[in-house]
Amino acid sequence: MKLFFIISNSIKKDDKGDVKSLSISVESGDSRQLSPRRATKIALTLFLATLVGYIARANVSVALPFVANEYGWSSEQLGELGGVLLGIFLVGYGISNVLISPLIDYFGPRKSLIFTVLAWSILTFLTGFLGTFVMIFILARFFLGLSQGTLFPSASKVVGTWFPPSGRARVNALYLSSGFLSNLLVPLLLLPLIVATSWQFMFYAVGAAGLILLIPLWKCLCDYPDETRSQTASHTSMRSLIKLTKENLNEAIRLKGLFTITLSFLAINLAWWGLSLWLPTYFIVAKGFSVEELVWGASLPYIGGLCGMYAGSWISDRTGKRVETAFSFAMIDAIFLLLLIVTFPHDLVIFVTGAIFFFLGVMAPTSFTLLQSIAPPRLIGSATGIMNGIANGGAVFGPILLGLAVALTSSYDIGLIIMAVFQIIGALLLFVFFRTTREYKYH
Repeated sequence: MKLFFIISNSIKKDDKGDVKSLSISVESGDSRQLSPRRATKIALTLFLATLVGYIARANVSVALPFVANEYGWSSEQLGELGGVLLGIFLVGYGISNVLISPLIDYFGPRKSLIFTVLAWSILTFLTGFLGTFVMIFILARFFLGLSQGTLFPSASKVVGTWFPPSGRARVNALYLSSGFLSNLLVPLLLLPLIVATSWQFMFYAVGAAGLILLIPLWKCLCDYPDETRSQTASHTSMRSLIKLTKENLNEAIRLKGLFTITLSFLAINLAWWGLSLWLPTYFIVAKGFSVEELVWGASLPYIGGLCGMYAGSWISDRTGKRVETAFSFAMIDAIFLLLLIVTFPHDLVIFVTGAIFFFLGVMAPTSFTLLQSIAPPRLIGSATGIMNGIANGGAVFGPILLGLAVALTSSYDIGLIIMAVFQIIGALLLFVFFRTTREYKYH
């Protein structure tokens, strides 16, 4: 099986035109032949890891009504404690991204992925077993965030180390698309499972899926294309690990362009989280959707996001014009956000919202790919952790700002305008990044 989105200008062919190998370069300058079959296995393994990770973090959203019913929570308690359960994850997630991800560059992405999947699988299983205790439930969500904070930096490290620049956007898009896909799968898979069994059993099942995932992670991944380059820790005391973390963070922070791409990704995430978390309420309150219409109306835009992520990344890799592609998508996206204000027929609302998610989809893989172009492979884990942690941590203000706009104006219009402004800011910052790094890019 061939994975066409990975195949690029680095392909070697035989006399018959058949693909023989894919050449990539590593930091030392050595060349390593990566066959399309091996490339496919690595890319799909990263996709499965992030997909199960998303399901493990999102499962509480569908379990909350059942948890509240078992605990006997009132509506006020559901709002308060439910918000804590959903939000405490992001606290641990942000801390882990920034402070633990530098260790990926020390231990390697394969070991890091195996550890993080094992950790979140055990925590998810224990949530089902001990989740009847509220404080333990909350602590489990915090530690789940800590365990998952290294997931995307590890995946980014694999892509930056193994794949050539001409194929990275599409590989990044593949594993990042698990976010859109999980929004479709979580209610379809987990709700029927809870109804048929219990919310506790659902946590057991998701935890078991993570444990099964350890098999392809162990078999398909290596830390580096040349395993002899894998770093082996000779001193793993806590003091030495803290020192190493500080050193990697200090070096990564000084990377030219890191601050700019982080701010751009933050602006895009403010728009993404603001729009996606308010979408169901917006459809009902502002556009008059019924509950039956909401079932499909709130799902179809994510299909648009998947298509946009793949299409935009394909264009980015084929043309090499990553900044120009992302800038165009972001500006068109801002226009569709403004069009949504004056759109009322429900079918047209779904179309416009799908277009918004379509043009928004390319921004995440582009940000990861651009970051991988300025960071040496030995610092990709640290740099990705900084960007992803700050951007996702700061993005909590997206839904807050949109909600504040609704509270002050009794309308979603100003909130959508703010989301469009975030898109424009993110796009403009990409050009600032391009100007400051065009002569500095690592590879």
